[in-house]
Amino acid sequence: MASKELKIDCPCCKAKLVIDSETGIILQSTAHKEAPPSLQDFLKNDKNRGRNLEEKFAEAKRQEDNRLQTLEKKFEWAKKNKDKLPDAPRPGIQWD
Repeated sequence: MASKELKIDCPCCKAKLVIDSETGIILQSTAHKEAPPSLQDFLKNDKNRGRNLEEKFAEAKRQEDNRLQTLEKKFEWAKKNKDKLPDAPRPGIQWD
């Protein structure tokens, strides 16, 4: 008995799939290849690239500064409330 193959274009990524109808297994997958951008599109994107990189760097710096402030707040809270913190776990192996 010959198995039937279904040839489907993925609606999400536009890949071409060959699927076995009996088992539902993907037999072959071919990724969708987009045409390379034109020279004008590349140059337009390249002009904005510096500004985009600066924005990304500023956002990453802001997140890092926020992370540092959060850690400092947690450390200060832990110093003030050290009696409320649980005891540190004892190591599994006692060496003495």
